[in-house]
Amino acid sequence: MNILLDIGNSRLKWAVEQQGRLLESQACDYRRPEFLTDLGQAWQTIGVPRNAAIASVSDKQVFDSLVRLVQTLWPQCRLVIPQASRSAFGVNSAYEQPEKLGIDRWLAMIAAHRHYPGNICIADCGTAVTVDALQADGRHLGGLICPGLKLMKQALVANTADLAFTDRVYHTALGAATDAAIASGVCMAVTGLIAQALHKLDAGYRLLLTGGDAACIAPSLTVPYLLDPDLVLKGLSIFCREESSS
Repeated sequence: MNILLDIGNSRLKWAVEQQGRLLESQACDYRRPEFLTDLGQAWQTIGVPRNAAIASVSDKQVFDSLVRLVQTLWPQCRLVIPQASRSAFGVNSAYEQPEKLGIDRWLAMIAAHRHYPGNICIADCGTAVTVDALQADGRHLGGLICPGLKLMKQALVANTADLAFTDRVYHTALGAATDAAIASGVCMAVTGLIAQALHKLDAGYRLLLTGGDAACIAPSLTVPYLLDPDLVLKGLSIFCREESSS
């Protein structure tokens, strides 16, 4: 059994993997004061994992606190901490400094290459939106980054008078009220980025969506897509199998 941890910019997503099968993933906000206590209680019921694989784009304090929790609960558990590199598992990074590529993007590409053969365009819709193009032979062509839905809304609220943050549902339509116009505007910004990225690629690229906001953005897209919310966790699983066989 493995436990897979994806520490994003605002939340932790985790899942247990048993006999090569990923069980239902869980997500929680690690900014809550009681976060570690609740997580420790939940993990006491899952048994002892062989590997704990951790990917983090958060600050070191959050990462270190989760490592300590894993080591306290399961002292014999092997830690697997993937790093972005020039190449791994058939994927070759386009970055001149490959170690600077976000580990979440790297894991998503590795998982996409393994599970979705062919030319693929990966859009990870979270706190930030990233788009990466990956050829069928594993060659990464590069990517794009922009603020995610919530970040764009928060930027407007923080820098514009008389606007309040709301959780208005996202649509790609003209709004008849300011909150609706903002929600639709940020959604169209993200869907436009994804559509423009696909337009610049050769025909034959499939769109693969992942990330916490993928399900919100997907209905507003006008192009076919695949949806896999657990892509980074699947990348962690691949690293666990490599560690176990080495």
